[in-house]
Amino acid sequence: MSFKKVSLMLIVVIMSMFNIHNVYANARFADVPTSHGAYGEVNYLVDLGVIKGYTENGKTIFKPNAPVTRGQVAKMVVEATGSKPLVVQKSSFSDVQVGTELSGYVERAVELGYFSAYSQGKFGPNVPLTRDEMSRVLVSAFNLDAEEYGKLTVPFTDIKPTDAYYKYIAAIYYSGITKGDTTGTKYNATEVVKRSQFASFIARAKNEKYRLDLPVKGVTIPNVTDAIGQVRATTDNLNIRSSANSANASNILGKVNTGATFHLYEIGADGWLKIAYEGRYAYISKDYAQLVAADGQALDKVIKEVKALGDINLYKARDVSSQAMATITDDATIKVYGTTGNWYLTEKNGIPGYVRISQTKEIAVEPPANNDDETEAPNDSSEEETPPVVGTPDPEPEEPATPEEPSVEEPETIIPPTLNTTTIGSATVDGLHIRASASGSAASLGKINRGTLVEVHSISGNWANITYNGTTGYVHKTYLRFINQTGSKIAGRIIVIDPGHGGKDPGTTHGKTIQEKEITLKVSNLVKAKLEASGAVVKMTRVGDTYPSLQDRVDFAKNNYAEMFVSIHVNSASSSAKGTETYYSVSSNDNEKEDFALATAINSQIVKQAKMNNRGVKRVDYYVIKGLVLPAVLVELGFISNEEDRSKLTDDKYIEIFAQAIYDGIVEYYSR
Repeated sequence: MSFKKVSLMLIVVIMSMFNIHNVYANARFADVPTSHGAYGEVNYLVDLGVIKGYTENGKTIFKPNAPVTRGQVAKMVVEATGSKPLVVQKSSFSDVQVGTELSGYVERAVELGYFSAYSQGKFGPNVPLTRDEMSRVLVSAFNLDAEEYGKLTVPFTDIKPTDAYYKYIAAIYYSGITKGDTTGTKYNATEVVKRSQFASFIARAKNEKYRLDLPVKGVTIPNVTDAIGQVRATTDNLNIRSSANSANASNILGKVNTGATFHLYEIGADGWLKIAYEGRYAYISKDYAQLVAADGQALDKVIKEVKALGDINLYKARDVSSQAMATITDDATIKVYGTTGNWYLTEKNGIPGYVRISQTKEIAVEPPANNDDETEAPNDSSEEETPPVVGTPDPEPEEPATPEEPSVEEPETIIPPTLNTTTIGSATVDGLHIRASASGSAASLGKINRGTLVEVHSISGNWANITYNGTTGYVHKTYLRFINQTGSKIAGRIIVIDPGHGGKDPGTTHGKTIQEKEITLKVSNLVKAKLEASGAVVKMTRVGDTYPSLQDRVDFAKNNYAEMFVSIHVNSASSSAKGTETYYSVSSNDNEKEDFALATAINSQIVKQAKMNNRGVKRVDYYVIKGLVLPAVLVELGFISNEEDRSKLTDDKYIEIFAQAIYDGIVEYYSR
């Protein structure tokens, strides 16, 4: 046989093999041609053994437009993450038969935290997966940092930062897994996911090759500590807009009426105010709003003007340790809108705040010109009026102006007066009623404001019997911070400790042996022992491996007349995420300042004592703290997904340190 014939035959064989491969690839699924948008992702997952097709009428098909079910997804994510089915002797769900292939995948997916029960005792294996559920599954399975991404703004107008799935949706958006609908403006959270769609989503989550172009990071969700003041609506049906533009009707996020108050972040030269609305930045017109200081006092009418003695600070609150919002230069004129104790309420460039009276001087009034020909009687209307006092004056006397006083002062040490009881109460809100009896409908004997101290005679249920300025009555104890004048600062305080998760809900996990529910219970038990040793009355939402629902935990605190609620958790995200963070509620809460003070104290103690990365104090509407008006916080000790944090979370030495830090933070709160 000649060389030419051999070469020709070899070429034919090679071409035949090539054609066979192409025919096979094109015919893998009759209903997923090469032109299909998910063709590459579907075949990638088939090659990995993550998905299979169906054989019907002699054809292999994928059914790309059929809904993907919870059972199918459980198998896909377990396979895609390299895990193995879990063999159990008894099924956790009445609708999943033990011993079947599905059972192993469902049990493993639930154990790893990818899924939770669909309903009481059921998994819902044949229930179609919705897009919101899908976001949580992918975040959990592929360790996306939902907490960090959850701070960012997404372009989807049909979800809000307060929605339960917001952080998961934000995570898959910023990870290049989804871009929403065809317009990119809606996510359609409740829509059912198709099989081809989920194949694309899971392929993108597993392999960066298939990911969408990553979007530019959005702005963070507003933090109240960054606010420069507040604004109050002065008209009904005021439009809240997503951008500073009144010509675009599509940017209206909602409407509010007169009196609605918002945190203020920026005063624009274009007549717009940047505010916080439902957990995101928004805008209202300055023409229909009144500036309000951080503590709620309005900049209404100028009562007089004074001069600055040197360069002085404009403070956010009546406290020299609060944020300095601006500097007022020497001899500058200061418009005074109100006087409270040793402070003037004023503003600079529209930013409301306070200056110390002792750092100002009265403007000298020029005497009338001497007229030899005529002497006029003084005009009564020119007499200087005594400026009104706004709010409750500070107990200390007003200091005289001192030109030599520096513009930056050391924080004052205020010693509470010794009242005639061993326990006093400090009001945590303004306008708190003193009632004639222990009932919210009883006659009001008067009101007290935040920081007012009262004598506490007894506490029964939710009511404290108190005396203030000779008036004896009752105050709802939710709005009092109790201060023991002798002995332990926490003796007698009713504190609820909530060990996160439990029972059928392990929380976040690492491997087969490390579970969040066990770590939180260990720490909680130690915190309880330390608090009780100092005289506190401590209640635990769970004392063993049980699962109280979120509402059960809220009800437990209320039914036990709690004065403080601390929920303890462990975090999980990417392996690089690490550190401690503590949350308080975003929702309007009369005790928001108390929440922040407690969260700050606990978070600072953990960071300092356990040498943790400080991820800060944050505002998020977690169910158990949103449902409580009393001081309530949720602590994330560290990340089980991070090697450094995990080594501490699983070390008894650090478990003790975490507990001591939480205890010290609680004592610090009650020692203010």
